[in-house]
Amino acid sequence: MKLISISLGSWLLSLLLLLTTFSLSGAQDLSASKMNTATITSLIMAALLFSLAYAPALFWLRQRLGGCRPKLLFPLASAIVLNLPVFLIEILAIGRTLAPSEALACIGAFLLMGTAFGLGFVWKYQDAAI
Repeated sequence: MKLISISLGSWLLSLLLLLTTFSLSGAQDLSASKMNTATITSLIMAALLFSLAYAPALFWLRQRLGGCRPKLLFPLASAIVLNLPVFLIEILAIGRTLAPSEALACIGAFLLMGTAFGLGFVWKYQDAAI
């Protein structure tokens, strides 16, 4: 249950960053009538499902290393290594379906989500038996 809470918390942080970025940029009105609901819904679902995919990789890494040492490796793994496919897709979508600012905002949201999940994972499982 705590792992799901960590996942939901990291996802909510990334969603908050994404919506704040879009609202502060002024480039996109966040009213329901002007928002492309299919794009936003798919982004929300992808972020939520992807944040749940961090857990198996971090458990494998924890078992492989014999614990949560070094602690910095877990947030880096979930923020950068596990998000590489997302970063590649976002970069390739620039000019086709996304503006550069939208792609960078999504990349930043996934970086934040991975970092928050990795930190929560280390906080929860650093002293737990393997």
